[in-house]
Amino acid sequence: MMDFLDFSASAATGGIVGLVGTALGRVAGIYEARQTQRHERERWTHERALEAARSENEAREAAQEREQSRHLASYEGLGESLRNDSAIGESYRWVGAVRALVRPVLTPLLWAVYLVVFFAVVNGNAAHFLDEEAQGEFIGYFIANIAFAASAATLWWFGDRARPPRGSGER
Repeated sequence: MMDFLDFSASAATGGIVGLVGTALGRVAGIYEARQTQRHERERWTHERALEAARSENEAREAAQEREQSRHLASYEGLGESLRNDSAIGESYRWVGAVRALVRPVLTPLLWAVYLVVFFAVVNGNAAHFLDEEAQGEFIGYFIANIAFAASAATLWWFGDRARPPRGSGER
C-alpha cells in the first residue's frame, strides 16, 4: 500500500509541477506576445512617421520646383521683353520717345479709367449710360477687365523690369 501512496503522491506532485510549468509557460507566452505587440506598434508608429515625413518632403520639393519654374518663367518673359525692345532697331527720335512713353502713360490712364467707372457705379451714375438690365452684367465685366488691365500693366511696368541683384545666382 505504501508503494501505491508513493506512486500516487509522485503522480500528484508531478501533475502539480506540470500544471505550474504549463501556467508559467502560458504567463511567459502572454508576456512575450505583449512584448511582440508593443514592438510591432512601435515599428508601425515609426513607419507612419517616416511616411508622413516622406510625403511632407515630396510636397515641399514640389512647391520648390513650382516656385523655381515661376521665377524662371518670369525671367524668361523679362528677357523676351527686353529682346523685343532691342529688336525694333533705330528709328526717328520722336518715334522712340513715343514708344518709351506708352507704358508709363498707359498704366496711370488705365487706373484713371478704372477709378472713373468705379466711382460712377458707386455714386449710381451708371443709369445715364445703360438700361437697368445691362447695368449689372456690363459694369461688373467692365470693372473686372479694367482692373485686370491696370494691374497687369502696373506689375509688368513696375514689378518685373528690374534685373536680378548681383550674386543671387540667377542671370
